[in-house]
Amino acid sequence: MRRKNLWHSIKHGAVLAILVLCACTASAEEEIVPTRTRKPGAIPTPTEIPALFIAAARPTPAPAPQATLTPALGCQPATLSAGMRISASGSYTETEDSAAGPMICRIQRGSCAFRRLIGNLDPEILFSRHKPPPYDAEDTLIHPAMLLPLTRLKELVTAEWGGQVKLLVTAAYDSSLQEHDLAQSDNSRKYSLHFEGRSIDLVSYPADSTRHARLCALAHCAGFDWVNNEGDHCHASVQATSLCLQCSGATP
Repeated sequence: MRRKNLWHSIKHGAVLAILVLCACTASAEEEIVPTRTRKPGAIPTPTEIPALFIAAARPTPAPAPQATLTPALGCQPATLSAGMRISASGSYTETEDSAAGPMICRIQRGSCAFRRLIGNLDPEILFSRHKPPPYDAEDTLIHPAMLLPLTRLKELVTAEWGGQVKLLVTAAYDSSLQEHDLAQSDNSRKYSLHFEGRSIDLVSYPADSTRHARLCALAHCAGFDWVNNEGDHCHASVQATSLCLQCSGATP
């Protein structure tokens, strides 16, 4: 009887030990979280960011700088009276031939040199286009070297009169209408840089002759090599290699 009771005690103790061990194992399994490995190629679910934080994180764009135009206060002379002329060096006596170079040729329509003239179609510059077709576009044709000072003059005119006045080109290249050097009655001997597209005639618009003196001074400041106030308009020229020489191969 004593042996039987001992066996039952051992048996109950073993069962109790097994139950305790199982309970501990289960508790441990609940606490351990296995690491989840993302399968190759799997895309993680994106986290949605509240719009409030997106707006706060996005940098505020800086305001666009406003263009400011100021009159050419440093332009000297301040005015160029009717009958006066000035060269790039500031001389009032230098001739156009000396300051801008002599006329080399008359560029003929359809020639190699004619095709090297450029058309200035800047919408902020007005062109008279007073000639009959097909010559009406000639007042927009200029030597390439004319483009920079003409554009600069447009900007100075806008600044000088607060955008209320525009630049008007009344004449530029002249092919065969012979509208320049009118004092010369022999057309074959007429001489003008307009025939090479290196001279241009300018006024302001709306028309106001009292602005000519200042306009001519601004043309000098804009970079033209020779400016002449002819009374009813400003005549301006540039020094540049003749397009005829470029086409003849005399220069690179």
